[in-house]
Amino acid sequence: MDLMTDMPMGSMSMGNGAPSLFTLQKMYWAVVGSAIGAATLVNLLNRALAQHRLRDSSLTPAKPKSLFFNTYATLTAIVREISYATIHPLPLGRYTIHFPPLGPVLVILANLITILVLSFYKLDTTDVWEWEDIGYSTGFMAICQLPLIFLLAGRQNVIGFLAGMSYASLNWFHRWVARTLWLTATIHMCFWFRDWARYDYIKYELYNDELTKRGFAAWCILTFIVVTSIRPIRGLSYEVFVLQHLVTFIGFIVAVWMHAPNEVRVWVWIPIGLLVFDRVVRYVWGAYVNLAVFHRNKGNKGSRLWTHSATFTPLPGNITRVTVDNPGISWQAGQHVFLTCHSIVPLQCHPFTIASLPDDDKLEFFIRAENGGTRRFFRYASKNDKILGNPGSAPAAKGRTVFVEGPYGTLRSLRQFDSVVLLAGGMGATFTMPLLRDIASVWTKESKGQIGQGSFQAKRLAATKRIRFVWVIKSRAQLSMFETQLQSVLADVAECRARQPDFQKELEISIYITCDEKLEAPTTVPPALPLPARDVITSGVDLSYGKDIDISDEKDNGSVHSISAESSSTAEAPAAVGKGCLPGGGCCCTTQIKDEDQITTCACTCSGPVQSEKAILSSGAVDEKTALSKESPPTLSPTILSGRPYPRTIIRKVLEKAEGESAVVVCGPPGLSDDVRRSVVYLSDERAVHKGTGAQGIYLHIENFGY
Repeated sequence: MDLMTDMPMGSMSMGNGAPSLFTLQKMYWAVVGSAIGAATLVNLLNRALAQHRLRDSSLTPAKPKSLFFNTYATLTAIVREISYATIHPLPLGRYTIHFPPLGPVLVILANLITILVLSFYKLDTTDVWEWEDIGYSTGFMAICQLPLIFLLAGRQNVIGFLAGMSYASLNWFHRWVARTLWLTATIHMCFWFRDWARYDYIKYELYNDELTKRGFAAWCILTFIVVTSIRPIRGLSYEVFVLQHLVTFIGFIVAVWMHAPNEVRVWVWIPIGLLVFDRVVRYVWGAYVNLAVFHRNKGNKGSRLWTHSATFTPLPGNITRVTVDNPGISWQAGQHVFLTCHSIVPLQCHPFTIASLPDDDKLEFFIRAENGGTRRFFRYASKNDKILGNPGSAPAAKGRTVFVEGPYGTLRSLRQFDSVVLLAGGMGATFTMPLLRDIASVWTKESKGQIGQGSFQAKRLAATKRIRFVWVIKSRAQLSMFETQLQSVLADVAECRARQPDFQKELEISIYITCDEKLEAPTTVPPALPLPARDVITSGVDLSYGKDIDISDEKDNGSVHSISAESSSTAEAPAAVGKGCLPGGGCCCTTQIKDEDQITTCACTCSGPVQSEKAILSSGAVDEKTALSKESPPTLSPTILSGRPYPRTIIRKVLEKAEGESAVVVCGPPGLSDDVRRSVVYLSDERAVHKGTGAQGIYLHIENFGY
């Protein structure tokens, strides 16, 4: 492992016409740079395509109309089918292994193959006299990977900016490139050990050679970093993981710097520079965002020094709602920030999705209590638990000073797509709900911008014609999180239809409830939400909202529009597979509903059979039983179902109506994400997207929440 020689090894060839070690490093970065350049080009084309669609005045703006865009759409569809494909999850006892999609795997394999080819180029692994040369080449190829690892790790991410990718998505590549580095370093070490083993020299080198000691120490630290970065281990305690990751990184960089010869130490200085750049930008931006002196115009009522003051409210299901009024940042739907509150959870920051829109003039987060800081948030909020029904609760606590870093997160604008499918599981709705509200708000602005029937405004704000929103929750108590937002969206769409008779937009909302318990029965759910009257999924627990739900909203034109929920009784539902009683008296139903239009509702029979009722949901036509008079706006209400959704059927029905490219967005547990990904691949292949049938493309975005 002794690279410290007077001879500049990097500029020398390994023989047999092989390039010098420096040339091999340059060749590797030429490949990496080409990949980043290709991703940048695709990002620029996608941005140009989005602008083109918003300028298109035709009735099908999301449909390609030229040879260039047709060709681009065809290539995109083919690449998507390949990159979205994934292997079915592998159950192992109580655990399930979820495999990544093929696209990222191919990128990592390409990187690995490039490294191995350059490391062994024109070198014979069976020739004992070339083992030392292989040790040198793999060492040089190992150290030149360090900058890429740090380019993929920073929150202020240059690659992410160029390629239009979130740092969270790039973090997966960061981990796997680090594992590739570990493999290269291991080969580097093993070939030196193999060469020394011929003379029984390994033990002597480890005990007496300082350079060998430093190299072996660097490998040991890197091995520890790779092992502790495995998801099950880092998930044990995220705070501990972050701290040890930072400490071990410093130790690794020091050991590599001491082990490497002067001629290649530049590969160590580059990552240090990237780390410093990331931290400086974050701290400068954080100071601007959080110091009140820069945001006097916000009228913030917090402390004189800091900008943000947050209130903490407990919600059913161990959820904390954190609200920051008059924030000092701007953001887009689907982004997140890192939130810190030292007075409750000292020296910790956690990423949370922003569940509100900039028009709300507040940052709103819904945080489920897990371990560590999130549980402390809930405990603090629960001290003033009027919302949980404690009559003796203390008065509301004063706002706590919080620090915000961000926003982060990148998502292609959904306004450019003809149809949008939003699927969320549990807390994943904090990601999809703002996206729903964002498009609905644009519909409202467009309808207000029309002077009269047949008159169009100068600029299109969105090409989206239909939205399909699906939310899977364990208990109906979770509906309280987005009661106001759902009510607002439904009211806005109903108003658009009332204002514009030829309003062609479609909105469908389905809420699947898989479990319910007595402890989370009706008192925790605000009665104001326009939901169906009695879609009971548990027996022995009255969860009805009442049949006379009526939300009135006085509009600008003086008319009053009401959004009411009616329900139609169905026959007694047969017992279904996947149901079961909970210890508290509730029940679970995990049966997949393959078609909502031909539904056999999963009913619990813990205390005898119950009747289930299905709400009518339509933004276009309404069932005859719920049709209103011509003077009244159409009824809008979500469909409440017991069980789990079948994503393939849901997405297929949207695609059958699509007149342009569609977007599918999912945020939830890995099982739901895998199911949606496989469904998109299957439907894309089934419809022969852009391969002669005229069917439109499918863009898929999967937001992985959690650490």
